[in-house]
Amino acid sequence: MAPPKPLRIAVVLWWVVALLLVLQTAPAWFDPAIGTRVRVINTVVGVVLAAVYLGLGALLFRRRGWARPVLSAVAAAHLLLMVVSSPGFGIPMLLLALGVAGTVLMWAQQSSDWLTGER
Repeated sequence: MAPPKPLRIAVVLWWVVALLLVLQTAPAWFDPAIGTRVRVINTVVGVVLAAVYLGLGALLFRRRGWARPVLSAVAAAHLLLMVVSSPGFGIPMLLLALGVAGTVLMWAQQSSDWLTGER
């Protein structure tokens, strides 16, 4: 049985977040005002978070229910990281909106029923 639509949309949203995280790191490499250490740290954090979002999203499709609270915890930590580092308005606000939508959809009743095997 295929995942329900809310869960499919949620996973796609998390994958979009992952893609944006990687794309967000690229401009720093062309800005001479940003130090190499900051570039490397931003790139590593972005790539690691992207890999986590991609991997946990794939696990949700494999009906691994434990991936949902882990993904929620990672998203909360990512939100805290964004607040502490105050990265600006554009992409961070888009990441926040996508993350909230993805979280709500993956915890929707249809998603929960499918992940827990209930019909």
